[in-house]
Amino acid sequence: MWPDWHAWRRRLAHNGERRLLVLAGSESWGQELARELWQRDALWLGQGPDEYQPQPAAKISRYLGRSFPALVFNAHSGLHPDAFGAVLGCVAAGGVVLLLCPPLADWPDYADPDLQRYVALPEQARERHSRFIQRLVRLLQQDAHTLIWQQGACRPALPPPGHHAWHRQRDRRGCLNPQQRQALAMILQSCRRRCPLVLTADRGRGKSSLLGLAGARLLDAGRRVLLTAPSPHAAHNALAQGGGRLHFIAPDALLQQRPAADLLLVDEAAAIPVPILQALARHYCCVFATTEHGYEGTGLGFQLKFQPSLDRLAPGWRKYRLTTPARWSPQDPLEPLLFRLLVLGADPPPPPPSGPWQLHRLSQRQLAEDEVLLHQVFGLLTLAHYQTSPSDLRYLLDAPGLELVVACRARIPMAVALVVREGRLSPELGQAIWRGQRRPRGHLLPQSLAFHGGLDGACVFGYDRIMRIVVHPHGQQQGVGSRLLGWLRQHSTADFLGTSFGASAELVRFWQRNGFAAVRLGLSADGVSGLHAAMMLQPLSPDAEAVMPVWQGQFSANLDFFLLGALRTLPPPLLHSLKRPPARPQPALDAAIVRDFAWAHRDLPADRPALARFIRSRSLPEGLDERQKALADALLNPANSAAQLVADFGLAGGKDLVQRLRRLLQCFFPPP
Repeated sequence: MWPDWHAWRRRLAHNGERRLLVLAGSESWGQELARELWQRDALWLGQGPDEYQPQPAAKISRYLGRSFPALVFNAHSGLHPDAFGAVLGCVAAGGVVLLLCPPLADWPDYADPDLQRYVALPEQARERHSRFIQRLVRLLQQDAHTLIWQQGACRPALPPPGHHAWHRQRDRRGCLNPQQRQALAMILQSCRRRCPLVLTADRGRGKSSLLGLAGARLLDAGRRVLLTAPSPHAAHNALAQGGGRLHFIAPDALLQQRPAADLLLVDEAAAIPVPILQALARHYCCVFATTEHGYEGTGLGFQLKFQPSLDRLAPGWRKYRLTTPARWSPQDPLEPLLFRLLVLGADPPPPPPSGPWQLHRLSQRQLAEDEVLLHQVFGLLTLAHYQTSPSDLRYLLDAPGLELVVACRARIPMAVALVVREGRLSPELGQAIWRGQRRPRGHLLPQSLAFHGGLDGACVFGYDRIMRIVVHPHGQQQGVGSRLLGWLRQHSTADFLGTSFGASAELVRFWQRNGFAAVRLGLSADGVSGLHAAMMLQPLSPDAEAVMPVWQGQFSANLDFFLLGALRTLPPPLLHSLKRPPARPQPALDAAIVRDFAWAHRDLPADRPALARFIRSRSLPEGLDERQKALADALLNPANSAAQLVADFGLAGGKDLVQRLRRLLQCFFPPP
C-alpha cells in the first residue's frame, strides 16, 4: 500500500478523475495487492477471493447503468473486450481500475481463456500469439496517466492528479450541466407534444438519471409514465432518480399487456431487439436513451436499423446527444484511453471522389502495428454490420484463418472484405457434425449447411466465407464491391466462396448479380434486425460445381415446405428476389436425414421437410399404435408447428415430442 494512497484517491475525486493501475505479474501476487487496495462496494470481475463475490466478466450486462467506486478486472481469467469496455464506464469519479494481468512481456503469449471464443479448438488458444494484447500493452505503456507495477520491480510513484477542481452540483431541477437541462426540457416536451425523442451519449453522461428525473416530474404533473429496459439492473439509476415511483415493466410484458401511458421511457435501448423497439414505437410515445458505441453489442443496430424505421413510424422525431460527462470530469484520462484501446467511435475518412484505386491484402500484424490504418479499416467494418462490438476488434487481430482485402484510393481505404477460411474437416468430424454429436467453434458455413441444411458432405469442402464486405458511402455505385468479389474469386483456393447475412431483397439481388446462389434460409428472424439469415455460395472447383445443383434442388424443396409453415410470413419482396431452381429433393438424402434424426441428434425444425417427404413416400410400419399414426400424419402438415403438436397430443413439451418422433421413426430402420 502507498502511504499517501487515500489522500491521492481523495484528490482524484476532487478533480473528477479516474486512473488505471496495472498489476503485471503472477495471479496470486496481483490478487494479494488487490486485496490490500480493496474498498467497500467495489466490483471484482474474474477469479478472486470468495469474500469479494467475484463475478464472471461475460455477465457484465447486469451492471450496465450502475456506478462503482473501484474495480478489479482479473485478466488472468480472460480479457473480454466487451466486458472491459462496459465496466470501465461504470467506475465513478475518483475510482481506480486495478487490472491484474501476466507480466507485460509475456502477456501476448499467455493462454488467455477469452481467446477460446475465437478459435475452433481449445488448444489453438494455447498456441496463439495475441496481437490484440500486444497492441494493448504498447498503448498502456505509452499512456502517461496509466500506473504500471510489474512484479519484482519497485513500487512506482503515484502520478499527480490534474489541477482542475471538478464541481458536481445539481441545480433545482436535479441537472448537473446545461446539456442535461436541455435534454430534460426535451423529454418533457416529448410528452406534451407526443413526439418521440432519441437521447444518445457515451457512458457516464447521465442518460439514465435524466429519465428518472423526467419521469418523476411528469408523475407529479399527473401524467402516466412507464419505464422499460433490457432488465431492472439496466434501469437501476433511472429507478433511483425516480424516487421509487417509476414503474418498471419488461419490454415483452409491455407488448403483451399494453398498459396505458402518456410516455414510455426506454433505457439502454440499443440492447433491446429492433423489432421490439419498433413495436413499442408503434404503440407508445417513447423516449429512447442509449449508448451507440457497441458496449451492448447492438449499438449500431439501433443507429443503422432502428432510427431509419423511426422516420417512417414517427416523422418529425427528434434526437439529442449528450457530450458533457456527468460521472467524471471532462479532464478524466481513463475514457480517452479506453477509446484508444478498443477503437471506439472509429470514423473512416471519406476517400477521394475519383482516381485510380488498388486492391491488396492486409495482415493482422500490419493492422496491429499501424494505428491510423487500424482505425480506418475497423471504422469501415463497423459500417457493414449492426452488431459490431469491441470483441470484433479482438477477432480481427487474433482469430486464425482470417484474410483482409482492402481497396484504397490515394492510400485511403474505400472498401474492405473480411474473409475467413472454413471447412475441409475430417470425414469423422463432418459425420459427427451432421449427426448432431459435435459442434466445434467456427466453421459456420459447413456446420450449418450439414446440420441445419441437411446437405451431406458439406463439411469436407473448403469455403472462403466473406464475413463482411463494405464500401464507404462516398465510394458506392462505382462497382468497387463487385470488383472486390472478383478479386477474391480469382485468388481463392477454396471450393466455394460463401456468405451468410441478414437477407433483404436488395442484398440478395447484389449477391445473385455476382454469381452467388442461396442454399439455406434461416427459419426465424434475427432479434436485432428482424431479418432472416441467408447463406449463399458460389462454386469454384469442379467438385463444387457438380454438387451445387443438388444442394439447390434440396434447398428449393425444403423452402416449398417451410413457406407453408415456419416461413409463411417471409416478406414477399425477399421471396420474389430469390432466384432458385425447381425443387428436386433427393430421396436417398431424405432417408439419411430421417435415419440420423431417429438414431442420433439431428434437428427437428430443420429436418421437418425431409421427415414429411420420407413418411409420405412410404407405408407406415406395422406395429404402430393409433396415437403414433396420428402423430406421423400430423407431421406431414407444414402448418403444424412443434408447439401445436405438443398441445394437440397433450405432450410434456418439445423434448417429449422429439423423443416420441425418434421412437416412431426408428421403426423404419434396423438398429444401427
